Parts: sequence; structure tokens; C-alpha cells
Amino acid sequence: MSCVFCGGSPVTKEHVFPQWLNQYLPPGRQQTEQARYGAGAYEVTRESVGLDFTVKKVCASCNNGWMSKLETSSKDALEPLIVRQDLDFVPLRQQRQIALWATKTAMMADQTQQKPILPPHQLRRMRTHRAIPGGTRVWLGSCPERNPTVTSHTVRIDLTGVSAPDTLQPVGFFCPMKIGHLCIYVYFPAVDVVIQHAREFHLSVARIWPRRSSDLPFPPPVQPQSGEAFEAFADAFRESLYLYTPAQATEHGIKES
Repeated sequence: MSCVFCGGSPVTKEHVFPQWLNQYLPPGRQQTEQARYGAGAYEVTRESVGLDFTVKKVCASCNNGWMSKLETSSKDALEPLIVRQDLDFVPLRQQRQIALWATKTAMMADQTQQKPILPPHQLRRMRTHRAIPGGTRVWLGSCPERNPTVTSHTVRIDLTGVSAPDTLQPVGFFCPMKIGHLCIYVYFPAVDVVIQHAREFHLSVARIWPRRSSDLPFPPPVQPQSGEAFEAFADAFRESLYLYTPAQATEHGIKES
């Protein structure tokens, strides 16, 4: 097997979530859950010490090189949102850094699936250009309950009602993550679309990618109140997303929410 980012070999185990997050875990062994969806789906709950959710598809050069540098450069932007809820604004520069980190982490979560969805050329461009795939959306939210410290799942989305350049039905990818207080929602629709979400989510999530034009007031006024509520909220948010082709959006004067 070769590295999904550069094609090199051999591959080594790479943590889906970085090890620096372990400092926010309680001491001792904790229950952790690993979930896969689609063909060959399963969920495993077991005890572990620290975050040991790994995937063996990345070479040591990528693991210890650009990926390690991305973690280091993202920590200062992420850490305040993970541990506190008393912030006022998230600057534009930090929004972009968080979106880049979230996209890389979602890519790693996708690689845990039996059939990953994101195309190889998008992974290569993440390595060479730190490029967020075209069409990707990233939203931020928050949760007053810090535990569980880290949770995520991935969902394959069959996109109906939107056109594609070939005869195959386009497939999307949704990866919500809760890390301490911080909630992140990454969506990759795989085709060019305009996205709106239901009005009831306007006070719960804020889009940081594609780029905003100003600093972001944070945290949002409406939040899921617990880790369990976050998972239900993430599913409800995904189901609320309305997708329009660019032609439909132009014809009806629809703007991205």
C-alpha cells in the first residue's frame, strides 16, 4: 500500500486526531468508540489510554513532515475554542487555519472507511498546496459540555437532484467533529452547488469556509447542550442542507447561507 497523499511507501500508522489533544482527556483509561459507515460498517467501543484512533495509509515523510507542521501551526487557533466559551471573535486568519486543519482531519476520517470518498487528487493537493478541495464547506459551532472530549463520525451522502458531468450519481461526504467545546462540521458535496441550511440553524453554526469577509463572533448563541445532543444536532443539520445547482441559484436569486 502507498501513501494516500504522496504515493510513497512504506506507510505507517497515523492518528486521525492529533496526540496533543490527549492533554484534555481525564487521566487513566477511557471508553473510546470507533465507527465506520457504509459497506462493512461496524462500531466498536473499547477502553484505551489516550486517542489511539489510527489509519495505516500515510508514509512517515508526510506524517512527520507537512502534517506535523500543520498540527503545530493550527494549535494556537484551535486551543482557545476547545477549552473556553468566553471568546468574542475568531479572526479571519484563524478561520482559514481551522478550516484547513478540519479538512485534513476529515480526510483522515474518510480514510478509515472501507471505500474512501474523497478523490486522490484532492489529497495530493492538500499535501502540495495545503488546498481545501473545491466545494468544501466548513462550519463552526460550540457546546457548553466539554465531554466527550473528542467524537466524530462520517456519513456518505448520495446527492440527488444535482447534475454531474458524467452519468454517475455524485457522492458527498459529511464529517462532524466535537473536540471539547468546539464543534466543527465539514461537508464535501463533490460537485458545484450552492448550499443553504434551514433557518433554525442560523444561530447555531457559522460558516468559515469558503472565506468570510469579517471576523466571526463566537461562540454562537444557540448550541447543543451535551455531547449526546451534538450527535443528534449534527445529523439534523446535515439533513437540513438544501443543495441547488448554480443555474438554479441564479434563476431564483438564491444565495449561500
